[in-house]
Amino acid sequence: MSHERNEALVRRIFDAFARKQGLSLRDCFAADAVWHVPGASATAGTYRGRSEIFRFLGKLPKLTAGTYGSRLIDVLASDERAAALYRASGERDGRSLDIDQLLLFTIRDGLVVEVLALPSDPRAFERFWGAE
Repeated sequence: MSHERNEALVRRIFDAFARKQGLSLRDCFAADAVWHVPGASATAGTYRGRSEIFRFLGKLPKLTAGTYGSRLIDVLASDERAAALYRASGERDGRSLDIDQLLLFTIRDGLVVEVLALPSDPRAFERFWGAE
């Protein structure tokens, strides 16, 4: 059942991020995967390909002196998509973040091909990440 595989894939991604094992994510993403972060903050943009995505993910702890974290709450998955609800938190330049966020995944042949990040509170997200 591909929906069970897709749920396991998303859980594996969150586990690897929490354990700071970014290299283990390589076989989770298609070579030409795309990750979208809305807004105009230091993290906003469209990241294309594994290298850009991994640089983006590696940037999050650097911008927060290692305080950024994501606690997975739940995953819903179908044969081609998954949604992950998680709690994002961290400290940056005297500002705190503690909001729910949603990642929408498109998955093909067992690999993530696209991700869309959706913060539950876009204003708080923008205030926290600010400009570079």
